[in-house]
Amino acid sequence: MSLLRRVLVLQATVWAVFGVAIAVAPASLLDAAFGLAARSDDTFVRVSGILAFSLALLMVLVARRLDDLWWWSWAFVIAAGGSALVSGAHALLGVPAGSPVAGWWAFAAVSAAFAIGLIAGLARAGVDRPVT
Repeated sequence: MSLLRRVLVLQATVWAVFGVAIAVAPASLLDAAFGLAARSDDTFVRVSGILAFSLALLMVLVARRLDDLWWWSWAFVIAAGGSALVSGAHALLGVPAGSPVAGWWAFAAVSAAFAIGLIAGLARAGVDRPVT
């Protein structure tokens, strides 16, 4: 359980920090990290930041009640794995010519690392405490 707890808390910290940053200053962060041009309306991006922060709060909740709720971490595997797949596919196939891809690859790598860490933690937790 300790590996799963550590990964959940670390992932919650990263998602909370970047969620707040995206909600507060989406244009600055997105331009610096991904080279995206300024948009006239950042509402959807701000909402995504708020959702990331909210998901981080749920990660902390699960981490604190891990003995009973460890299997709920599969939801965070889906979020991290899906983020890795989408951002990696975008970096590989969808970035316009001449646009930077390093931010997309970094996002994909960090998301994949969280998904792998969560799966490893879930595997250990499943052996120690199977769902009944």
